[in-house]
Amino acid sequence: ATNFKATAGKIHAIYASNVNAAVRYLKLYNIAAAPTVGTTVPDLTLILPINGACNMTFNPPMDFSVGISFALTTEATDAGTTAVSANETVVNLMYN
Repeated sequence: ATNFKATAGKIHAIYASNVNAAVRYLKLYNIAAAPTVGTTVPDLTLILPINGACNMTFNPPMDFSVGISFALTTEATDAGTTAVSANETVVNLMYN
């Protein structure tokens, strides 16, 4: 779980990749601190396909009125808490 921006912001694009042989999930949260994964409900969950990427642009930008936080898990459900291993994923958020 990571707090990316502790104040309001907008995400213009997401470029995220996964090199694992199983899907992974990127969960975005509209909060100003690191989320409690499994308890804090994500505002958006994106699938990172097997050995693939999830690239999205938002027009208009996706508004996060409080802050921008994210987590990476092996489970799609909001309650999923299993973290990914090191060096499996890369996440780039274009924001302001």
